[in-house]
Amino acid sequence: MNGGDPAPGPRDGALRITLAGWTVALEVEDDALAGPLRRVFGAFLAPEAVAPDARLVMRNPPSPQAPPTMQELPRLVPGDAGTLRVEGAGYSAVLSEDRCHADVVGSGRYPVENVIKVMLAAALAKRGGLLLHGVGLVHGGRAALFVGHSGAGKSTLGGLWREAGGAVLADELVAVWPGEDGGWRAAGTPWNVPARTAEAALVAVGTLGWDAGSRWEAQGAGEVARVLLLNALLPEPTPSGRGALVGAAGRVLSSVETARLVFARDASAAEVVRARLA
Repeated sequence: MNGGDPAPGPRDGALRITLAGWTVALEVEDDALAGPLRRVFGAFLAPEAVAPDARLVMRNPPSPQAPPTMQELPRLVPGDAGTLRVEGAGYSAVLSEDRCHADVVGSGRYPVENVIKVMLAAALAKRGGLLLHGVGLVHGGRAALFVGHSGAGKSTLGGLWREAGGAVLADELVAVWPGEDGGWRAAGTPWNVPARTAEAALVAVGTLGWDAGSRWEAQGAGEVARVLLLNALLPEPTPSGRGALVGAAGRVLSSVETARLVFARDASAAEVVRARLA
């Protein structure tokens, strides 16, 4: 397996994508994957002048295998010399010590997507940031991020926000990291979004609840942290990695407003959020 820093530029035919300011070059042995990958990452293709920060190389398995029909959470196992193994249904990968190179053996687009999520989370962690399962809403260059368990209403809220003409960063995975001005930034990812929305200043992080009427309630950072940490992708399954994740969560929640959005399945939900972000 190869490791170390990626080459200065992409090899011929490599597909490059940029997520939250991080660019990765994709090289896949199966030419038939080019179309599906472009459909998934099309809105996030990197400009020609942008050099990659990382590289993912995927080779076909020695024996033909049917790609998995469903995604599953990858299993992360620390390897030798600081490497990281990423295992899932029908694929395996080894990430280099610096997490800038991934060698993947598998088929279909799911291995590429799942390994990229781990690599992106690791890249954000280096910047003191997080990759979070949540919905990010933007108004006037300001973003609010809401986290919650499956069924809490993230996708519903994202749909209501779009119906009201709002921009959604993502309603699956949202990247957050400290900005140069001392504030925090938020950016969307390709999953569950029809188009790319420009990154924004993160000003609020909250949890979700259902009710007949929509309202914005103050909520302590500790309460929000408990939900946020359950929805953060952990890129380093070690005590130091977990400590870094907890530390990043504490810093972001001490820098933004923490709240609980209780909302109804109607336009009032978007009205409440828009008023708060105005």
